[in-house]
Amino acid sequence: MNKTDFNLIVENYLRNPFRSFGLSLLIALFASVLLIGGLLSVSLSKGLNRLSSRLGADVIVIPQGSEINDQTVLLQGDSKYAYLPQGSLEFIRGLAGVEIATPQYFLTTLSSSCCDQKVSIIGFDTESDFVIQPWIREVLADKLPKGAIVVGADISVGEKKSVKFFDRDYPVAAKLEPIGNKLDQAVFVDVATLADIREAAEAKGIVFLKEEKTLNGEIAAYSSILIKLKKDADVDRLSREIHSRYDGVQFRTRKDLFSGLQKSTNFLQIVVWAIVAIFLIVAAAAIVISFSLSTRERRREYALLRIVGYARKRLRTLVLGEALLVSVVGTYIGLLFASVAFFTFKIWIGEHVSVPFIVPGNAEIVGVYAVVILLLHSVGPVAVYGVANKVSKIDAYAALREVEH
Repeated sequence: MNKTDFNLIVENYLRNPFRSFGLSLLIALFASVLLIGGLLSVSLSKGLNRLSSRLGADVIVIPQGSEINDQTVLLQGDSKYAYLPQGSLEFIRGLAGVEIATPQYFLTTLSSSCCDQKVSIIGFDTESDFVIQPWIREVLADKLPKGAIVVGADISVGEKKSVKFFDRDYPVAAKLEPIGNKLDQAVFVDVATLADIREAAEAKGIVFLKEEKTLNGEIAAYSSILIKLKKDADVDRLSREIHSRYDGVQFRTRKDLFSGLQKSTNFLQIVVWAIVAIFLIVAAAAIVISFSLSTRERRREYALLRIVGYARKRLRTLVLGEALLVSVVGTYIGLLFASVAFFTFKIWIGEHVSVPFIVPGNAEIVGVYAVVILLLHSVGPVAVYGVANKVSKIDAYAALREVEH
């Protein structure tokens, strides 16, 4: 394409700004939907994969009638719960097929009036835990220091690198990699530190629960029990034995936990791409109709260009070039808007979707942008290719006679 053709394409675009810019805005809307859809889809898939790789428990036992559901234990970090019956941990550890059973202790979400920030506190037993500590080892090579805590990716620790609970400062030993759910706003502590936080709360007149201890000194008010099974374990039999001993418990397998999340993720992605497909059809149809009407109105112009020596291929290039300009202008308007919207509200999006959500890394983001730009740049030219072919085959003298009559 030479400079003259380029100038003519720009002139044609600006000649009817209402039509041209209207089509560009339609492409911009499609670009916004496509980019946000692509980033959202990658974020959901990455969040689910990250969570699946980190949940090492085969079974989770939680209290019956609590507000915990399949997605909150270790998946959402919800902190509104009842507690398991006393003695349930010892009983489960003694069952055939159980390799490891470890308790977790959840404190009610702390209010901002007593603490630096609103968080959930999850306590774990360092002697038996096989879920939380592997996460910590990814970011902390040494053993967790006494009295120190580990925070989720979204917790701000400030320059002091400590968090204050009930007027007591707790040093932050490490910050976890993002998981993509409410656990990114959680604090993880060992049992001894959890007891210290409870003591600090009681000094302020706040009691989370009555202390119940077994003979070996462990806190018996478990919020959940995570179980790692032996290879030959009979899950159904294990469930029956636990339910026959305790009425007030729920038994959730790893498959149970992730089947709901997988279905939710798939449903969201289907909805997103269905919306993208609808916008693509609408945008392509609008471009075809608009250019078809435009070429009919400009038959004399095209006929004159043929008479002054424009080859058929060159004429087709003009029409395709104008469609490309419409797509390019719309693409970058849409990408700018979508980028601001997505990255400004990414935390809000993560908090309001019911599945793990992790914003992709720089390389993945660049990949999404590259695919979106390539697709959007081709929308206009592909949509009007048939129209451009008809223009290139126009009979110049016949077209001029039609205009004269």
